[in-house]
Amino acid sequence: MLEYDYGKMYDSFLGVNTKEPDYDDPDKESMPEALIGIIKEAGTVTEADYYRYEATPFDALQVTCQQLSIKQTDCVVDFGCGKGRILFFFNNFYLCRVKGIEYDDELYETLLDNVAYYSVRFHGREKQIETYHMRAEDYAVKKEDNIFYFFNPCAPNYFETILEHIILSIEDSPRRVTLILYYCSDEYTKILRDMQWKQRRLIKLPGYSDDPYETMYLFQNPL
Repeated sequence: MLEYDYGKMYDSFLGVNTKEPDYDDPDKESMPEALIGIIKEAGTVTEADYYRYEATPFDALQVTCQQLSIKQTDCVVDFGCGKGRILFFFNNFYLCRVKGIEYDDELYETLLDNVAYYSVRFHGREKQIETYHMRAEDYAVKKEDNIFYFFNPCAPNYFETILEHIILSIEDSPRRVTLILYYCSDEYTKILRDMQWKQRRLIKLPGYSDDPYETMYLFQNPL
């Protein structure tokens, strides 16, 4: 109840709606239609093949941002941004440029609405926000992109593809890149280490004592 109240309060402050659907409501579909399409294209529909919309808790973001050093000149990219919570929180906290990639049609429409509402509340910020209606693994990483956020990353093969795109971009435009991963399993940290990403920090979040996955991992590319 506390997280719900805190989330509602912060959404109200930002002028957006980024709350999660009630997945326990039997009258609501548990899987977005766009995700069903992706899975059908892949061939086999299983629970493990998709990741429903979940928003990073605001208290976790508050703790994380208090410990990060992000400049207004940085650009944060959120893969699978959903309704845009990361975009609005980071932009409001750091005044930095943000980009969100979302494939699901319904979530993307909500994202666009939220950008409009946020820009009314914080006039002119829409110039710092870019949205892309596409699959995360199809996004062409730009040279200005230097901070990437992942929550409960996509399937491992897609995650590796995204990382490969980031690495190619670094080779074309050398720069320090930071990956922020929330609620990250050992499978994904192994992928990162196998690809020579270096763990720089681990931030313990509220609830860590009950759930050790309540952490933010920070990885960077070796220069």
